[in-house]
Amino acid sequence: AAARTPVELRAALAAGPGAAPGPAEINRAAELILAQREITTTLAELGALGSEARYRSVDFRDRDAVLRAVKEIHAEHGRLDGVVFAAGVIEDRLIADKTPESFQRVYGTKTAGAAALFAALDDLPGAPAFTVLFGSIAAVLGNRGQADYAAANDALETLGADWAARTGARALTVHWGPWAPSAAHGGMVGAELGREYARRGVELIDPDEGTAALLRELAWGEPSVRAVVYTASGW
Repeated sequence: AAARTPVELRAALAAGPGAAPGPAEINRAAELILAQREITTTLAELGALGSEARYRSVDFRDRDAVLRAVKEIHAEHGRLDGVVFAAGVIEDRLIADKTPESFQRVYGTKTAGAAALFAALDDLPGAPAFTVLFGSIAAVLGNRGQADYAAANDALETLGADWAARTGARALTVHWGPWAPSAAHGGMVGAELGREYARRGVELIDPDEGTAALLRELAWGEPSVRAVVYTASGW
């Protein structure tokens, strides 16, 4: 519990009792612990603000599990006002080093997940007022080592646009640039990646401003717009 950073967690796990796990296992365990802590912190923050928040774990590559989860949530509340789809996996490698299995994990989490979500929404009595899909600037500009991630987010936008055209519902893909970490949440940009972005002149999105930008788009953006790009760098 005293280990708060990834480095401290890896050291604590490596010094644990029994046979010492390998570096890959230690990294995975540390990432899982950090993710679980972030979920717990977020739920506590929402509760302190007066929101009733629940967390349920669903593999969005499992179509039946997604259908079941969406149906149960709708049945419990009698409605589904809005959806934000932010599933994603990053396994950056150059194409020469990328395995088909790794490509499919990255690509399928976005595309199979979105397809399962839309199938579940089709099964409801009415569509949500909005469905937001979290894409990536990599889909627009590309990024070294992210051929699979760029392709996945480009396909995600197409899936959303097709569903919106077919149903008349509002679906918006937001291709985000990199977000800056906050005091409570480390985000996806670590210190090393942050320095690389700074070297390239890429600024990081302030978390408060990024949140406000999405809310402004939902409130005042043109409903027919299917995709937007948000960055802090003015690319």
